[in-house]
Amino acid sequence: MVTVQDVKERWEQIQGDEERILFIVGGPGSGKSLLIRELAEQKGWKYLEAKQLIEEEFLLVPRDERPKLAEDVIRQALTRSDTEVVLLDGINVLFAPILNLEPLDILKTISKTYPIVVGWRGHLEGDQLYLEHNNNPKHAVVTISQPEHVIVID
Repeated sequence: MVTVQDVKERWEQIQGDEERILFIVGGPGSGKSLLIRELAEQKGWKYLEAKQLIEEEFLLVPRDERPKLAEDVIRQALTRSDTEVVLLDGINVLFAPILNLEPLDILKTISKTYPIVVGWRGHLEGDQLYLEHNNNPKHAVVTISQPEHVIVID
């Protein structure tokens, strides 16, 4: 069983990396959100649902222009959160086709400035990180180049 202490230790290990993003990966009901909320309580870090990063005005922007604006919109939301580390849950919303985004690329870039711990509903197979959404266990897939940035809690 993965504990908050395990996450804290792994977090410390990756702080020297250019990208400071840690994925807490597990299926529905595995305890990802609970673990992230415990981190928020113990460390005083800010817990956010990913949907809080995208404001309604963003959806008024033409779909083709959204990728160009997304990083700035998300950075503004993280700046408002005023925290040392962002604990991000419900990441699947950023993969919605209507947004027309490459969420992982955006988060990796942002993590160079705003360290992020991501609750990832899905599973890891080798270096492939799968996102589960609407009962589809392979809704989205991304390649992980740094396995130390992933903690699987299933």
